[in-house]
Amino acid sequence: MKNEIICELDKILPVVERVHGEHHPELHEVAALYAEVRENADPQKLERLHDVTSGFTAPADACPTYIKAYADLAALAENKA
Repeated sequence: MKNEIICELDKILPVVERVHGEHHPELHEVAALYAEVRENADPQKLERLHDVTSGFTAPADACPTYIKAYADLAALAENKA
């Protein structure tokens, strides 16, 4: 399951960042943190990812792909914790 989540995030997170990053600049940090966590599941980075995403809660104007990305990040963090 973890590999499926990573494959999915590798596809959709860059798109979400590109499409929504202008109005949600925190997505740039989310993408950078994801890249770091993907390489090394440092608990501090996972905690920062949790904080930056407001507990993996997508904003009210989030599209379904944005919501899916946050759900996948939450699942990844849960599996790595």
